[in-house]
Amino acid sequence: MKEIVQDGAPVLRDVAKPVPEELFGTNELAVIIKDMKEALDPELEGVALAAPQIAVSYRIFVVRKDRTLPPPPAEEAPSAPPPPEYEVYINPEIMKTSRKRVPMDEGCLSVRGVYGAAKRHERVTLRARTIEGSRFERSAGGLMAQIFEHEIDHLNGTLFIDHAEHLIEIKSDVGHAMSHTPKHEFAFFGTPAVASETLAMLIEHGFIPKVVVTSPDAPRGRGLVLTPSPAKTLALAENIPVLTPEKLDPETLNTISALGCDYAVVVAYGKLFPEELINAFPKGVLNVHYSLLPKYRGATPLETALLAGDTETGVTIQQMVRELDAGDIIAQESTPIAPTETARELRPRLIHMGAALLVDTLPAFERGEVAPIAQDASLATRAYKIKKEDGLLDLTASAAENWNKYRAYADSIGTYFIQDGKRMKITSAECAKGTFRVLRVIPEGKREVAYVA
Repeated sequence: MKEIVQDGAPVLRDVAKPVPEELFGTNELAVIIKDMKEALDPELEGVALAAPQIAVSYRIFVVRKDRTLPPPPAEEAPSAPPPPEYEVYINPEIMKTSRKRVPMDEGCLSVRGVYGAAKRHERVTLRARTIEGSRFERSAGGLMAQIFEHEIDHLNGTLFIDHAEHLIEIKSDVGHAMSHTPKHEFAFFGTPAVASETLAMLIEHGFIPKVVVTSPDAPRGRGLVLTPSPAKTLALAENIPVLTPEKLDPETLNTISALGCDYAVVVAYGKLFPEELINAFPKGVLNVHYSLLPKYRGATPLETALLAGDTETGVTIQQMVRELDAGDIIAQESTPIAPTETARELRPRLIHMGAALLVDTLPAFERGEVAPIAQDASLATRAYKIKKEDGLLDLTASAAENWNKYRAYADSIGTYFIQDGKRMKITSAECAKGTFRVLRVIPEGKREVAYVA
Protein backbone atom coordinates (compact mmCIF):
# COMPACT_ATOMS: atom_id res chain seq x y z
CA MET A 1 0.00 0.00 0.00
CA LYS A 2 1.26 3.50 -0.84
CA GLU A 3 2.25 5.67 2.12
CA ILE A 4 0.94 9.20 2.51
CA VAL A 5 3.92 11.54 2.14
CA GLN A 6 4.47 14.22 4.76
CA ASP A 7 5.29 17.93 4.74
CA GLY A 8 8.85 18.35 3.53
CA ALA A 9 8.47 16.03 0.56
CA PRO A 10 9.19 18.07 -2.61
CA VAL A 11 6.22 16.55 -4.47
CA LEU A 12 3.83 18.37 -2.09
CA ARG A 13 5.24 21.72 -3.23
CA ASP A 14 5.16 21.07 -6.96
CA VAL A 15 2.26 22.15 -9.16
CA ALA A 16 0.80 18.84 -10.31
CA LYS A 17 0.52 18.28 -14.05
CA PRO A 18 -2.76 17.55 -15.82
CA VAL A 19 -3.59 13.95 -16.65
CA PRO A 20 -2.85 13.65 -20.39
CA GLU A 21 -5.59 12.68 -22.81
CA GLU A 22 -4.02 9.34 -23.68
CA LEU A 23 -4.17 8.20 -20.03
CA PHE A 24 -7.96 8.37 -19.66
CA GLY A 25 -9.61 4.95 -19.58
CA THR A 26 -6.30 3.12 -19.14
CA ASN A 27 -5.22 0.59 -16.53
CA GLU A 28 -2.37 2.91 -15.54
CA LEU A 29 -4.80 5.61 -14.43
CA ALA A 30 -7.01 3.02 -12.70
CA VAL A 31 -4.02 1.78 -10.69
CA ILE A 32 -3.16 5.32 -9.53
CA ILE A 33 -6.72 5.87 -8.32
CA LYS A 34 -6.78 2.44 -6.68
CA ASP A 35 -3.57 3.32 -4.80
CA MET A 36 -5.12 6.60 -3.64
CA LYS A 37 -8.23 4.85 -2.33
CA GLU A 38 -6.15 2.22 -0.50
CA ALA A 39 -4.04 4.94 1.13
CA LEU A 40 -7.12 6.90 2.22
CA ASP A 41 -9.27 4.04 3.52
CA PRO A 42 -7.33 3.25 6.76
CA GLU A 43 -7.29 6.94 7.73
CA LEU A 44 -10.54 7.03 9.71
CA GLU A 45 -10.51 10.84 9.94
CA GLY A 46 -9.57 11.26 6.27
CA VAL A 47 -12.26 12.33 3.81
CA ALA A 48 -10.19 13.08 0.70
CA LEU A 49 -6.73 12.59 -0.78
CA ALA A 50 -4.84 14.24 -3.64
CA ALA A 51 -2.47 12.32 -5.89
CA PRO A 52 0.65 14.27 -4.76
CA GLN A 53 0.00 12.90 -1.27
CA ILE A 54 1.05 9.46 -2.55
CA ALA A 55 3.93 11.04 -4.50
CA VAL A 56 2.11 11.07 -7.86
CA SER A 57 2.22 14.51 -9.45
CA TYR A 58 -1.06 14.37 -11.36
CA ARG A 59 -4.12 16.58 -10.95
CA ILE A 60 -6.38 14.00 -9.31
CA PHE A 61 -8.15 13.79 -5.98
CA VAL A 62 -10.59 11.29 -4.48
CA VAL A 63 -13.28 11.83 -1.85
CA ARG A 64 -14.75 9.25 0.53
CA LYS A 65 -18.29 10.57 0.08
CA ASP A 66 -19.68 8.24 2.75
CA ARG A 67 -17.48 9.96 5.36
CA THR A 68 -18.85 13.39 4.50
CA LEU A 69 -22.43 12.45 5.39
CA PRO A 70 -23.99 12.36 8.88
CA PRO A 71 -24.84 8.82 10.05
CA PRO A 72 -28.47 7.83 9.40
CA PRO A 73 -30.89 7.29 12.29
CA ALA A 74 -30.63 3.81 13.77
CA GLU A 75 -33.96 2.73 12.25
CA GLU A 76 -32.79 3.76 8.76
CA ALA A 77 -29.23 2.46 8.96
CA PRO A 78 -28.25 -0.45 6.69
CA SER A 79 -27.97 -3.93 8.20
CA ALA A 80 -24.21 -3.97 7.54
CA PRO A 81 -21.67 -1.18 7.12
CA PRO A 82 -22.09 0.21 3.60
CA PRO A 83 -19.19 -0.16 1.17
CA PRO A 84 -16.95 2.87 0.70
CA GLU A 85 -18.44 5.43 -1.66
CA TYR A 86 -15.88 7.32 -3.73
CA GLU A 87 -15.96 10.36 -5.95
CA VAL A 88 -13.02 10.83 -8.33
CA TYR A 89 -12.05 14.24 -9.70
CA ILE A 90 -9.50 14.38 -12.52
CA ASN A 91 -8.05 17.65 -13.84
CA PRO A 92 -10.41 19.63 -11.60
CA GLU A 93 -10.90 23.37 -12.05
CA ILE A 94 -12.78 25.77 -9.80
CA MET A 95 -15.28 27.57 -12.01
CA LYS A 96 -17.12 29.69 -9.46
CA THR A 97 -17.08 30.48 -5.76
CA SER A 98 -19.35 32.36 -3.40
CA ARG A 99 -18.20 35.86 -2.51
CA LYS A 100 -18.08 35.17 1.20
CA ARG A 101 -15.46 33.04 2.95
CA VAL A 102 -15.72 31.66 6.47
CA PRO A 103 -13.07 30.17 8.79
CA MET A 104 -13.31 26.38 8.99
CA ASP A 105 -11.35 23.97 11.17
CA GLU A 106 -8.94 21.98 9.08
CA GLY A 107 -6.23 19.35 9.26
CA CYS A 108 -4.30 17.34 6.69
CA LEU A 109 -3.09 13.76 6.37
CA SER A 110 0.23 15.15 5.09
CA VAL A 111 0.68 17.47 8.10
CA ARG A 112 -0.22 15.11 10.90
CA GLY A 113 -1.15 16.48 14.28
CA VAL A 114 -1.51 20.10 13.12
CA TYR A 115 -4.88 21.86 13.02
CA GLY A 116 -5.99 25.40 12.29
CA ALA A 117 -8.73 27.61 10.87
CA ALA A 118 -8.58 28.14 7.10
CA LYS A 119 -10.87 30.60 5.34
CA ARG A 120 -12.89 28.80 2.69
CA HIS A 121 -15.66 29.88 0.33
CA GLU A 122 -19.15 28.90 1.41
CA ARG A 123 -19.94 27.40 -2.02
CA VAL A 124 -17.71 26.16 -4.80
CA THR A 125 -18.50 25.00 -8.33
CA LEU A 126 -15.97 22.55 -9.75
CA ARG A 127 -15.48 21.19 -13.27
CA ALA A 128 -13.60 17.91 -13.63
CA ARG A 129 -13.36 14.66 -15.60
CA THR A 130 -14.10 11.04 -14.77
CA ILE A 131 -11.63 8.16 -15.17
CA GLU A 132 -13.12 7.50 -18.62
CA GLY A 133 -12.68 11.16 -19.58
CA SER A 134 -16.27 12.42 -19.35
CA ARG A 135 -16.64 16.02 -18.17
CA PHE A 136 -18.94 17.01 -15.33
CA GLU A 137 -19.64 19.91 -12.96
CA ARG A 138 -20.38 19.75 -9.26
CA SER A 139 -21.51 22.56 -6.94
CA ALA A 140 -21.29 22.12 -3.20
CA GLY A 141 -21.33 24.02 0.06
CA GLY A 142 -20.11 23.38 3.57
CA LEU A 143 -17.72 20.47 4.02
CA MET A 144 -17.63 19.49 0.34
CA ALA A 145 -16.76 23.05 -0.69
CA GLN A 146 -13.98 22.99 1.89
CA ILE A 147 -12.73 19.67 0.51
CA PHE A 148 -12.70 21.03 -3.05
CA GLU A 149 -10.54 23.99 -2.09
CA HIS A 150 -8.24 21.98 0.19
CA GLU A 151 -7.53 19.39 -2.53
CA ILE A 152 -7.08 21.99 -5.27
CA ASP A 153 -4.52 23.62 -2.97
CA HIS A 154 -2.65 20.30 -2.89
CA LEU A 155 -2.63 20.17 -6.68
CA ASN A 156 -1.16 23.68 -6.74
CA GLY A 157 1.63 22.89 -4.27
CA THR A 158 -0.04 24.60 -1.32
CA LEU A 159 -0.68 23.17 2.14
CA PHE A 160 -3.40 24.46 4.44
CA ILE A 161 -0.76 25.51 6.99
CA ASP A 162 0.42 28.15 4.49
CA HIS A 163 -2.67 30.28 5.12
CA ALA A 164 -4.50 28.83 8.14
CA GLU A 165 -4.71 30.76 11.40
CA HIS A 166 -4.49 29.68 15.05
CA LEU A 167 -2.39 26.63 14.27
CA ILE A 168 -2.01 24.12 17.08
CA GLU A 169 0.07 20.96 17.19
CA ILE A 170 -1.17 17.78 18.84
CA LYS A 171 1.70 15.37 19.31
CA SER A 172 1.04 11.66 19.38
CA ASP A 173 3.04 8.95 21.07
CA VAL A 174 4.40 7.79 17.73
CA GLY A 175 7.87 9.26 17.33
CA HIS A 176 7.19 11.97 19.94
CA ALA A 177 7.40 12.25 23.67
CA MET A 178 4.07 12.20 25.49
CA SER A 179 3.00 15.67 26.59
CA HIS A 180 1.68 14.34 29.89
CA THR A 181 2.97 11.89 32.46
CA PRO A 182 -0.06 10.41 34.24
CA LYS A 183 -0.14 10.98 37.99
CA HIS A 184 -3.73 9.91 38.62
CA GLU A 185 -5.77 7.05 37.23
CA PHE A 186 -9.14 7.87 35.71
CA ALA A 187 -12.12 6.23 34.04
CA PHE A 188 -13.60 7.48 30.76
CA PHE A 189 -17.35 7.28 30.17
CA GLY A 190 -18.60 7.90 26.62
CA THR A 191 -20.40 6.29 23.71
CA PRO A 192 -20.80 8.10 20.32
CA ALA A 193 -18.28 9.63 17.92
CA VAL A 194 -17.97 12.83 19.97
CA ALA A 195 -16.73 10.67 22.85
CA SER A 196 -14.27 8.69 20.74
CA GLU A 197 -12.83 11.88 19.21
CA THR A 198 -12.27 13.34 22.68
CA LEU A 199 -10.80 10.07 23.90
CA ALA A 200 -8.43 10.05 20.91
CA MET A 201 -7.06 13.47 21.85
CA LEU A 202 -6.64 12.42 25.49
CA ILE A 203 -4.67 9.36 24.39
CA GLU A 204 -2.52 11.45 22.04
CA HIS A 205 -1.53 13.62 25.00
CA GLY A 206 -0.73 10.75 27.30
CA PHE A 207 -4.00 10.68 29.26
CA ILE A 208 -4.72 6.95 29.05
CA PRO A 209 -7.83 5.91 31.01
CA LYS A 210 -7.66 2.84 33.19
CA VAL A 211 -11.01 1.76 31.79
CA VAL A 212 -13.52 2.95 29.19
CA VAL A 213 -17.16 2.56 30.19
CA THR A 214 -19.57 2.71 27.26
CA SER A 215 -23.00 1.53 26.19
CA PRO A 216 -23.44 -2.13 25.20
CA ASP A 217 -23.19 -3.15 21.57
CA ALA A 218 -26.48 -2.10 20.00
CA PRO A 219 -28.49 -3.44 17.05
CA ARG A 220 -28.00 -1.26 14.01
CA GLY A 221 -29.86 -1.22 10.72
CA ARG A 222 -32.68 -3.32 9.41
CA GLY A 223 -30.69 -6.48 10.02
CA LEU A 224 -30.24 -5.45 13.67
CA VAL A 225 -26.53 -6.33 13.60
CA LEU A 226 -24.88 -5.82 16.99
CA THR A 227 -22.39 -2.98 16.59
CA PRO A 228 -19.91 -1.63 19.16
CA SER A 229 -19.95 2.05 20.05
CA PRO A 230 -17.24 4.31 18.56
CA ALA A 231 -15.72 4.71 22.04
CA LYS A 232 -15.46 0.95 22.48
CA THR A 233 -13.93 0.50 19.02
CA LEU A 234 -11.20 3.03 19.79
CA ALA A 235 -10.54 1.68 23.29
CA LEU A 236 -10.08 -1.88 22.05
CA ALA A 237 -7.77 -0.65 19.29
CA GLU A 238 -5.66 1.02 22.00
CA ASN A 239 -5.75 -2.05 24.29
CA ILE A 240 -7.73 -0.20 26.96
CA PRO A 241 -10.11 -2.34 29.07
CA VAL A 242 -13.79 -1.77 28.31
CA LEU A 243 -16.94 -2.15 30.40
CA THR A 244 -20.37 -2.16 28.72
CA PRO A 245 -22.94 -2.34 31.53
CA GLU A 246 -26.64 -2.40 30.68
CA LYS A 247 -27.36 -0.44 33.86
CA LEU A 248 -25.39 1.50 36.44
CA ASP A 249 -26.67 -0.83 39.14
CA PRO A 250 -24.96 -1.68 42.48
CA GLU A 251 -23.01 -4.54 40.90
CA THR A 252 -21.63 -2.26 38.19
CA LEU A 253 -20.83 0.44 40.74
CA ASN A 254 -18.87 -2.07 42.79
CA THR A 255 -16.91 -3.18 39.73
CA ILE A 256 -16.00 0.38 38.81
CA SER A 257 -15.19 1.37 42.39
CA ALA A 258 -12.87 -1.62 42.75
CA LEU A 259 -10.68 -0.22 39.98
CA GLY A 260 -9.58 2.57 42.32
CA CYS A 261 -9.71 5.44 39.80
CA ASP A 262 -9.14 8.92 41.23
CA TYR A 263 -11.58 10.68 38.89
CA ALA A 264 -13.71 10.17 35.82
CA VAL A 265 -14.25 12.01 32.54
CA VAL A 266 -17.68 11.87 30.90
CA VAL A 267 -18.45 12.79 27.27
CA ALA A 268 -21.91 11.88 25.95
CA TYR A 269 -22.16 8.63 27.88
CA GLY A 270 -25.93 8.37 27.50
CA LYS A 271 -26.90 7.31 31.03
CA LEU A 272 -27.65 9.38 34.11
CA PHE A 273 -25.01 9.05 36.82
CA PRO A 274 -26.36 8.00 40.21
CA GLU A 275 -24.95 9.95 43.12
CA GLU A 276 -23.22 6.81 44.41
CA LEU A 277 -21.16 6.61 41.22
CA ILE A 278 -20.17 10.27 41.36
CA ASN A 279 -19.05 9.78 44.96
CA ALA A 280 -16.99 6.72 43.97
CA PHE A 281 -14.30 9.01 42.51
CA PRO A 282 -12.29 10.92 45.19
CA LYS A 283 -11.45 13.82 42.86
CA GLY A 284 -14.90 13.85 41.26
CA VAL A 285 -16.30 13.49 37.76
CA LEU A 286 -15.59 15.94 34.93
CA ASN A 287 -18.11 16.41 32.13
CA VAL A 288 -17.53 18.15 28.78
CA HIS A 289 -20.59 20.22 27.83
CA TYR A 290 -21.01 22.12 24.57
CA SER A 291 -22.38 25.45 25.77
CA LEU A 292 -21.41 28.31 28.07
CA LEU A 293 -23.07 26.99 31.20
CA PRO A 294 -25.40 27.79 32.89
CA LYS A 295 -26.87 28.53 29.45
CA TYR A 296 -28.40 25.54 27.67
CA ARG A 297 -28.24 22.76 30.19
CA GLY A 298 -29.47 19.54 28.60
CA ALA A 299 -29.17 17.30 25.57
CA THR A 300 -29.01 19.73 22.61
CA PRO A 301 -26.98 22.83 23.53
CA LEU A 302 -25.51 23.32 20.05
CA GLU A 303 -28.85 23.05 18.26
CA THR A 304 -30.51 25.33 20.80
CA ALA A 305 -27.85 28.01 20.35
CA LEU A 306 -28.32 27.98 16.57
CA LEU A 307 -32.13 27.98 16.86
CA ALA A 308 -31.88 31.07 19.05
CA GLY A 309 -29.67 32.81 16.51
CA ASP A 310 -26.88 33.19 19.08
CA THR A 311 -23.67 34.82 17.89
CA GLU A 312 -21.53 33.12 20.54
CA THR A 313 -21.27 29.71 22.15
CA GLY A 314 -18.51 27.63 23.68
CA VAL A 315 -17.54 24.63 25.76
CA THR A 316 -17.52 24.07 29.52
CA ILE A 317 -15.70 21.55 31.68
CA GLN A 318 -17.92 21.08 34.72
CA GLN A 319 -17.69 19.03 37.89
CA MET A 320 -20.63 16.64 37.71
CA VAL A 321 -23.36 16.69 40.35
CA ARG A 322 -26.67 14.84 40.47
CA GLU A 323 -28.64 17.76 38.98
CA LEU A 324 -28.32 17.91 35.20
CA ASP A 325 -25.39 20.09 34.04
CA ALA A 326 -25.48 22.09 37.29
CA GLY A 327 -21.98 21.37 38.59
CA ASP A 328 -19.23 23.87 39.29
CA ILE A 329 -17.37 25.21 36.28
CA ILE A 330 -13.77 23.99 36.06
CA ALA A 331 -12.91 25.64 32.73
CA GLN A 332 -14.76 27.45 29.96
CA GLU A 333 -13.94 28.80 26.52
CA SER A 334 -16.13 30.82 24.15
CA THR A 335 -16.18 31.06 20.36
CA PRO A 336 -18.16 33.20 17.90
CA ILE A 337 -20.81 31.64 15.67
CA ALA A 338 -20.68 32.89 12.10
CA PRO A 339 -24.08 33.92 10.66
CA THR A 340 -23.70 31.30 7.93
CA GLU A 341 -22.36 28.53 10.16
CA THR A 342 -24.49 25.41 10.46
CA ALA A 343 -24.28 22.53 12.91
CA ARG A 344 -22.29 20.66 10.28
CA GLU A 345 -19.40 23.10 10.67
CA LEU A 346 -19.93 24.13 14.29
CA ARG A 347 -20.15 20.67 15.85
CA PRO A 348 -16.66 19.40 14.89
CA ARG A 349 -15.24 22.76 15.92
CA LEU A 350 -16.81 22.52 19.38
CA ILE A 351 -15.79 18.88 19.78
CA HIS A 352 -12.20 19.81 19.03
CA MET A 353 -12.38 22.83 21.37
CA GLY A 354 -13.82 20.72 24.17
CA ALA A 355 -11.17 18.04 23.82
CA ALA A 356 -8.37 20.61 23.70
CA LEU A 357 -9.75 22.46 26.73
CA LEU A 358 -9.97 19.18 28.63
CA VAL A 359 -6.37 18.30 27.78
CA ASP A 360 -5.23 21.77 28.86
CA THR A 361 -7.22 21.61 32.12
CA LEU A 362 -6.44 18.12 33.38
CA PRO A 363 -2.82 18.70 34.53
CA ALA A 364 -3.85 21.55 36.86
CA PHE A 365 -6.94 19.62 37.93
CA GLU A 366 -4.83 16.61 38.87
CA ARG A 367 -2.51 18.85 40.89
CA GLY A 368 -5.47 20.36 42.73
CA GLU A 369 -4.75 23.83 41.34
CA VAL A 370 -8.18 24.50 39.77
CA ALA A 371 -10.61 26.80 41.60
CA PRO A 372 -14.16 25.69 40.67
CA ILE A 373 -16.74 28.43 40.01
CA ALA A 374 -20.34 27.82 41.06
CA GLN A 375 -23.00 28.30 38.39
CA ASP A 376 -25.64 30.99 38.85
CA ALA A 377 -28.77 28.85 38.77
CA SER A 378 -30.96 31.90 38.13
CA LEU A 379 -29.38 32.18 34.65
CA ALA A 380 -29.90 28.54 33.73
CA THR A 381 -31.77 27.68 30.52
CA ARG A 382 -32.64 24.29 29.05
CA ALA A 383 -31.81 22.54 25.80
CA TYR A 384 -34.41 19.85 25.21
CA LYS A 385 -34.20 16.72 23.06
CA ILE A 386 -35.24 17.11 19.44
CA LYS A 387 -37.72 15.05 17.42
CA LYS A 388 -37.92 14.44 13.67
CA GLU A 389 -41.00 16.62 13.37
CA ASP A 390 -39.03 19.58 14.77
CA GLY A 391 -37.41 19.84 11.34
CA LEU A 392 -40.67 20.90 9.65
CA LEU A 393 -40.43 24.41 8.16
CA ASP A 394 -43.24 26.80 7.35
CA LEU A 395 -41.95 28.66 4.30
CA THR A 396 -44.21 31.59 5.17
CA ALA A 397 -42.44 32.02 8.54
CA SER A 398 -39.72 34.61 9.01
CA ALA A 399 -36.45 34.13 7.13
CA ALA A 400 -34.49 34.16 10.39
CA GLU A 401 -36.62 31.40 11.95
CA ASN A 402 -36.31 29.10 8.95
CA TRP A 403 -32.61 29.81 8.45
CA ASN A 404 -31.84 29.08 12.10
CA LYS A 405 -33.78 25.81 11.95
CA TYR A 406 -31.92 24.81 8.81
CA ARG A 407 -28.59 25.61 10.50
CA ALA A 408 -29.47 23.84 13.75
CA TYR A 409 -30.56 20.55 12.21
CA ALA A 410 -28.17 20.41 9.23
CA ASP A 411 -26.20 17.42 10.52
CA SER A 412 -28.93 15.56 12.40
CA ILE A 413 -32.66 15.39 11.68
CA GLY A 414 -32.51 17.83 8.76
CA THR A 415 -35.29 20.18 7.68
CA TYR A 416 -38.22 19.72 5.32
CA PHE A 417 -41.49 21.27 4.19
CA ILE A 418 -44.71 19.94 2.73
CA GLN A 419 -45.66 20.80 -0.84
CA ASP A 420 -48.72 19.35 -2.59
CA GLY A 421 -48.98 16.82 0.23
CA LYS A 422 -45.43 15.57 -0.35
CA ARG A 423 -42.45 15.85 1.99
CA MET A 424 -39.58 17.90 0.51
CA LYS A 425 -36.28 17.35 2.34
CA ILE A 426 -34.01 20.39 2.14
CA THR A 427 -30.40 19.62 1.24
CA SER A 428 -29.20 23.15 0.55
CA ALA A 429 -30.48 26.60 1.48
CA GLU A 430 -29.28 30.15 1.99
CA CYS A 431 -30.37 33.35 3.68
CA ALA A 432 -29.41 36.58 1.93
CA LYS A 433 -30.75 40.11 2.24
CA GLY A 434 -33.39 38.97 4.69
CA THR A 435 -34.77 36.23 2.44
CA PHE A 436 -34.62 32.50 3.10
CA ARG A 437 -34.19 30.50 -0.11
CA VAL A 438 -34.37 26.75 -0.55
CA LEU A 439 -31.79 25.77 -3.18
CA ARG A 440 -31.96 21.98 -3.43
CA VAL A 441 -34.41 19.36 -2.18
CA ILE A 442 -35.12 15.64 -2.22
CA PRO A 443 -38.83 15.28 -3.06
CA GLU A 444 -40.47 12.33 -1.35
CA GLY A 445 -39.62 9.17 -3.27
CA LYS A 446 -37.39 10.97 -5.80
CA ARG A 447 -33.79 12.09 -6.32
CA GLU A 448 -32.23 15.39 -5.29
CA VAL A 449 -33.09 18.31 -7.59
CA ALA A 450 -32.76 22.08 -7.68
CA TYR A 451 -35.80 23.67 -6.08
CA VAL A 452 -37.97 26.10 -7.99
CA ALA A 453 -40.62 27.81 -5.85
